Amino acid sequence: METEIATTAGSNGSLAAVGSATKAFVLAHPIGMAVAGGALLGLGTYYVLGKMFGKKKVVAPAMAAA
Repeated sequence: METEIATTAGSNGSLAAVGSATKAFVLAHPIGMAVAGGALLGLGTYYVLGKMFGKKKVVAPAMAAA
């Protein structure tokens, strides 16, 4: 039944049909969508924390010419 919804909705070619196909896919595969969402959340957190707590390049002050 889920494949029928996705197939008939995808044959129209409009943006609403893509939304309907996406909804049908999410309803048919909720665990896969949860895993994908968790992976995206984890990667985003890893990136943000790496930016916040990463080593910063420190420029040495120039020596005054005597």
